Amino acid sequence: MSSFVYNVAKAPIGWSLFRDRERIGAYGSKEAALEAATAAGADALREGHSIQINVPGSDSNEFEKLASWPEQSNVGKR
Repeated sequence: MSSFVYNVAKAPIGWSLFRDRERIGAYGSKEAALEAATAAGADALREGHSIQINVPGSDSNEFEKLASWPEQSNVGKR
């Protein structure tokens, strides 16, 4: 089966949730986006996929690091 990477990222208004670089939702808080990623990840796990969930901490520099997450993604690398 395949592997899914979920990324929570700060949006201009609120927070966005991405799965494999595709935006799949917008949320009012980071916690709400994390809950959505967890629910989606649980469904993927039940279907036999592996998952990874990335959520930035409170350090504002982490947002800059996430700006380039598609290039730094380790999908398929092990």
